[in-house]
Amino acid sequence: MQPATLRRHGQRGTYDLESVKDVFDNCFIAHVSYVVDGLPACMPMIALIMDEPEADTSSEPGQQLGNGVNGGLENGTQKNANKTFVYLHGHPSAKLMEMVRKANSSTSEDVENTTPTDGQIASNSLGEVKVCITATKVDGLVLSSAPNGHSFNYRSATIHGTCEPVSSKTTKRAVMRAVTQKIVANRWEEVNPVASMQVNLVYVIKVHIDALSAKSRTGIPGIQPRNKEKDGPDIQTPPWTGVIPLWEQLGTPVDSGLTPDAVVSENLKAYVERRNQNQQAYSKRAASS
Repeated sequence: MQPATLRRHGQRGTYDLESVKDVFDNCFIAHVSYVVDGLPACMPMIALIMDEPEADTSSEPGQQLGNGVNGGLENGTQKNANKTFVYLHGHPSAKLMEMVRKANSSTSEDVENTTPTDGQIASNSLGEVKVCITATKVDGLVLSSAPNGHSFNYRSATIHGTCEPVSSKTTKRAVMRAVTQKIVANRWEEVNPVASMQVNLVYVIKVHIDALSAKSRTGIPGIQPRNKEKDGPDIQTPPWTGVIPLWEQLGTPVDSGLTPDAVVSENLKAYVERRNQNQQAYSKRAASS
């Protein structure tokens, strides 16, 4: 698959993994799109771009992709031997998890239900599960002098990929740790160890990156030309133009009352302050860059 080259404002596009990962790392939630019974579906999920844990070098029988999609990234497409993937997790009963499980199943029942062709066993009729994963961060409201010049400063990223189920408990634990750390840095070390039952219950998908792209806008608005003879004169009072910076703000922690005598850790306080400062600083830089 070739990268989806931008058709408009091509100068805003990049096609490297680092740029895409930066957008995903700054977004708590991504949106995962796929097709169910011929109909489009889209779910908000936590999407982690991370290297495959070293201990997870193999899969259960029937769970290894056979199309060689696990390669390095070059100009937005996968080549060579890259070991970076997108990881998704959820309950086994979730529709996407169910689709991936069925598509990668190699039980005897699956074999019996396939139709031989030229002496070969036909591949699973469900085929591979393909997904499109997007993340977007809005950094400012861009206000021009006419309606069609209004916009946003933003960062967005898109990944097209092929799903593979993960059975390794090592990888499951690594994903659960990464999810916790994405919500609050260093939180994994501050809480009780994860229960083995939860590790067994969670269903993890490894998404092989087939193609990716990132797009962003920064800076002041453009002033759209008007034909005063056709469109009429400008309004008497010139409209204000510029950028209103916008950033995500974490508030003061609110106690649950479920853990008596517990206090807000210094790590948590520092994380809230640091993230708020970073988000604010970027949106203000983007307003004038």
